[in-house]
Amino acid sequence: MKGTTLRIAKNAAAAILLAGIRAALTAVFAATVGCGSEQGGSRNQPASGSPAQLSLGTRVRPLTNRTVERTPERLARGRYLVNGIGECFACHSPSDPNRPGWPPVPGKEGSGVDEVSADTPGTVAANLTPDRETGIGNWTDDMLARAIREGVGHDGRLLHPTVMPYEFYRSMSDEDLASIIVCLRALPPIRNPLPASVTSDHIVAPYAIPIYEPVPMPDISTPVKRGAYLVQLGACQWCHTLRDENRQSLPGLEFGGGDFITPNPFPQVTSANLTPDPSGISYYDEAVFLKAMHTGKVGARKLNPIMPWWYFGHMTDEDLKAIFAYLRTVKPVHHRVDNAEPVAYCRICRHRHHGGALN
Repeated sequence: MKGTTLRIAKNAAAAILLAGIRAALTAVFAATVGCGSEQGGSRNQPASGSPAQLSLGTRVRPLTNRTVERTPERLARGRYLVNGIGECFACHSPSDPNRPGWPPVPGKEGSGVDEVSADTPGTVAANLTPDRETGIGNWTDDMLARAIREGVGHDGRLLHPTVMPYEFYRSMSDEDLASIIVCLRALPPIRNPLPASVTSDHIVAPYAIPIYEPVPMPDISTPVKRGAYLVQLGACQWCHTLRDENRQSLPGLEFGGGDFITPNPFPQVTSANLTPDPSGISYYDEAVFLKAMHTGKVGARKLNPIMPWWYFGHMTDEDLKAIFAYLRTVKPVHHRVDNAEPVAYCRICRHRHHGGALN
């Protein structure tokens, strides 16, 4: 997560030279990874494709011929993201429910799953390996880029926002996006035919928004700022913040938990309150958080494997500490969630969840 830092020139001549370099790099970057508008067509171009897109007036950015340069640095960074905070294989690989944390079945990483969520029947997690017949072997780099951050599949169809967290990946820097693409290109090709994903004509996808400008790496100069970026890449709010029917966060309940999740084939669980309120994880310290992410245990209690600790456990302690530092700064939310308690109506969030009667 380390972006390039251009030092301030010590004299006017150096400043002019650096300005020229910046302009040249920006042009190259926009032409390779970023979403500048030079090759993207009119940003007012109407959507085309599935009825779901047309009925919602969703604008789809036309594909370009942008390509990503393969470098060893990007490959290493991509592997770190895909196997860690990005948890890509948690959905795009068959998982082994008999092993702690539900890791991907060895040898099938990235090969796709034909029923990714019991809550959204018909949704398919694509084969992300470079197999030319059943995977991404014939997809362009911009197809991958558009799908990851803008929620539009290679065929122009909207990706379901409850199974692909592109609303959070929108914050992913161009460099991290390029690294993930390089990693996926380097996977061993696996032939795994999958059915076409079913997309409802009534899909609500408010975050399927075209990106036309470069997305630089944000300021990650402090642990809290670094953690804020990582929390976005990890899509923590996706599970730990309740939403309304329009996919908008319920005001005042950010990171407060209470969302019902179905970790098929196991029973439903409710996401935890991650805020520093006494009803949340105020009893966590840094050591407890690190142990939870590395082992899936908080004291004698085991985390439900729907919480992707197996992937987060591959992250460096520096990154995990940054996530914890950020979570300590979010607004405390009084909202008790307890999966050891029965499901009941909650007067705070007005939903039913485990431990709802405690509120």
